[in-house]
Amino acid sequence: MEFAAPGYGWLAIPIAALLLVEYERQRSRGAALQRFAQPHMVGRLLPAEARWRLAMRCLSPFLVMLMLILTLMRPHGGTVDDQQTTTGLDIVIAMDVSKSMLADDQPPSRLAIASKAVKRLLDGLTGDRVGLIAFAGSAFQLCPLTSDYAIVRQLLEEFGPDSMPQGGSSIASALSEARRAFRGTPPESRVLIVVSDGEDHAGGIGVEMEKLRNQGVAVFAVLAGTAAGGVMPLPGGRFVRDREGLVVMSRASLATLERIDPAPAVIAADGSGLAGLLERARAASTATARKERRWRLAERYQLPLALALLFWGAELMFRHGRHPA
Repeated sequence: MEFAAPGYGWLAIPIAALLLVEYERQRSRGAALQRFAQPHMVGRLLPAEARWRLAMRCLSPFLVMLMLILTLMRPHGGTVDDQQTTTGLDIVIAMDVSKSMLADDQPPSRLAIASKAVKRLLDGLTGDRVGLIAFAGSAFQLCPLTSDYAIVRQLLEEFGPDSMPQGGSSIASALSEARRAFRGTPPESRVLIVVSDGEDHAGGIGVEMEKLRNQGVAVFAVLAGTAAGGVMPLPGGRFVRDREGLVVMSRASLATLERIDPAPAVIAADGSGLAGLLERARAASTATARKERRWRLAERYQLPLALALLFWGAELMFRHGRHPA
């Protein structure tokens, strides 16, 4: 059994405290009755049936509250097959995570601001599927096309230069990996968004762009960083240096991204600047309908809610029922 909102379980603590207070109060009443009544009269003043009815009348409100707390915690158990038909684009985001993306010309770093901008982009999606590619000297698919944007957000937080097996920067490798990511998707709905500072050490962009166009992929570019550039901090107060030991200054290259997209979007220092990108993507592509099958946990709050109503009814019955003579 799992709970969607386990935090409500803390409410059981004051309920338990109230139950202990009520128990102590009833125990004190019983002790007082024992002191002031003759032993043979106790059974006649408070017979066993009356004592049981009194105990249930006191206990029922607490059981009702505990069951309502369980309802608020939303227990889950088992799975439900949920099939939905959605309409949208298939969007693959290729994120540059090379060391140059650590440059501080957009504090705290180009990569941090680029991730923030992509998250804002995700906020504007409805019905679209999103895939994520990370690239530096090589590229690999972090997440296949999915409508679960929370997973994409999480991966944006976790990956950086240290996660890549090969240093450098190869935009062509990201374009090549994107072609594989689009396999099995309708050509008219394919959108690729390349987020990079434009540094490229491998070449081959033109060849890969031609292959993408032949597959019907609409490609858009997003520039992170500035032409003025910045240094690339490393842990321990160090900086990326060249072979001669000089601190490397990384400058963003708009011209490189213009080979991908004639009008690249530019990320501002606050993570804005991509407002018109989705409009361009939807104008260049056609949303397609697709059936999605999801397995989700089944809600089981009905059982504690039913028990709460049952205990509430019992409490009313014991409160207003006739006491034995």
